[in-house]
Amino acid sequence: MKRLVKLVILISFGIARIASAACFQLNQTDMDALNEQGNTPSEQVQANVLFQNASVSIDPGLPVGSLIATGLSTALPTPIFFVACVNSGTLTLNVVGATPSNLPGIYNTNVPGVGFKLSQLSATGAATDYPIVRTAQPGTEDPNQRVYISFGAGTQFRIELYKTGDIASNVNVQFGLVGTGHGDGDGKTIVMINGSSLNIKVLPTCTVNTSALNIDFGTFGPADVSTTAGPTRAVEFTVLCSGPTPPASITAALSGTPDTDDASMLKNTGATNLAIRLKDVSKGTILRPNDPASTVVQTPGGSMQSPFSLEATVLRVGSATPRAGRIQATATLTMTIL
Repeated sequence: MKRLVKLVILISFGIARIASAACFQLNQTDMDALNEQGNTPSEQVQANVLFQNASVSIDPGLPVGSLIATGLSTALPTPIFFVACVNSGTLTLNVVGATPSNLPGIYNTNVPGVGFKLSQLSATGAATDYPIVRTAQPGTEDPNQRVYISFGAGTQFRIELYKTGDIASNVNVQFGLVGTGHGDGDGKTIVMINGSSLNIKVLPTCTVNTSALNIDFGTFGPADVSTTAGPTRAVEFTVLCSGPTPPASITAALSGTPDTDDASMLKNTGATNLAIRLKDVSKGTILRPNDPASTVVQTPGGSMQSPFSLEATVLRVGSATPRAGRIQATATLTMTIL
């Protein structure tokens, strides 16, 4: 009987030592010990990953696998100790409720065609992608010594969005809780990573029906031009778009050499004291060259074709009498599509 009793005790002792290898959420004793050592403890680490802008626009021809946007959390100012491990043990950091996409290492979001990667960055910028498993080393003083795991100072959490397939014209990617961390001892959630939402717009592909226009003012004399009226010709073109959705707006801006006497007009390089004004017909807006605040904006309203109707007019500038010569200037209209 004595041999049997001793054998049972030895077996029980062996099982207890194996089961003690585990990581746990910090208890109050751990918190007090870490505080006494001058460290910063936390029962739970929470981080919010924010995208710099609430909305991004992408080209419809963006290749699959391309990066769409990146979100970052605020860097930790000091090391944060949040896990206590005894006789080794593991901490598992994982994504929450996400399924793998068709691209390696990328998970599906709530939006078809958009995937994400969750990573942890060190202070040097080195990235480790989730899931992450960290194994604690046993204590050197005693097998049951509590060893603490921390996130180092400067640690950040990052979400990268990737194109995994066709994307609808206007979508909202939503995250909420995107990553968690658990110890293998008590299974409690000790890391919570939340992600913000992001609006993605797929822009249409647009061109103009002509890339160059030559405006011929013909022949005219001094009586045909003044400071308010002069020879006028139409400048008409159409913006043609294709893609998943029409543009929300098309903004035209003029670039060229401003006249030295009147910067609202284009400088004429031929006849002196004459300049060229470009104006939108329907709105009466004058397009001033090289002025970012001077634009003509069209709202297509669902149309994939947007005609622009402008007019160019030769006018007198300065105080001297114009001299005979050519009407000659080159300018560029730049379209911004949103």
